[in-house]
Amino acid sequence: MHGFSLTFVDDNEAEHFLIQEAVGDLAVPVRSQHFLYADQFLESLERGEVTQDAVITDLNMPGRNGFELIHALRARREWLHLPVLVLTTSAAEVDRARAADLAADGYFVKPLTQAALVEQLGVMLQVIRGRMTPSPLP
Repeated sequence: MHGFSLTFVDDNEAEHFLIQEAVGDLAVPVRSQHFLYADQFLESLERGEVTQDAVITDLNMPGRNGFELIHALRARREWLHLPVLVLTTSAAEVDRARAADLAADGYFVKPLTQAALVEQLGVMLQVIRGRMTPSPLP
């Protein structure tokens, strides 16, 4: 069975826990990795320690923020193929527009309930599926 390998970048550890729970409720297998900082993720990606089908990032983080992460991913030819989705608390149109200008593949506002998060992750997987072919999970 094919599944997805996703990387989540968000400085809020509680969000990682909620996302991990939601991932477990999806109908398709998902392997997930979590990073608290964009630079930590980029360094791991540079060293080849991270393999993923897509990146899901928050916007508001210390150090390199989500916009800067998207820019860094889009600036490298070898990472252009990666779908990048935003999952944030910001519903501001200016943030949506900026993410789109940076070539983010999707923009999602963090929902208030766990059930809504599971549903939203399902929609995200559809966006990702449209950009790539999932890799087999062990």
